[in-house]
Amino acid sequence: MPRYFFHLFDDMTSMDEEGKELPSVQHAHAEAVSNAREMACAEVMHGHLHLSHRIEVAESDGTVVDTVWFRDVVEVGD
Repeated sequence: MPRYFFHLFDDMTSMDEEGKELPSVQHAHAEAVSNAREMACAEVMHGHLHLSHRIEVAESDGTVVDTVWFRDVVEVGD
């Protein structure tokens, strides 16, 4: 099973050195969306939310196969 790495780019850059084995890029995307939503919730609990933050999903060779932007995983209403 392939291993995917979830690199976080927010106020600081946090490179995932452990990764997670998942069956496909689609599963890795779903994992990144879930992680981004959790992090967005944590940001809101601290009184802010930066929609420009992102998680890059990379394969074990370093190839980035997906980018999940916080702005794409939450809906901000009036």
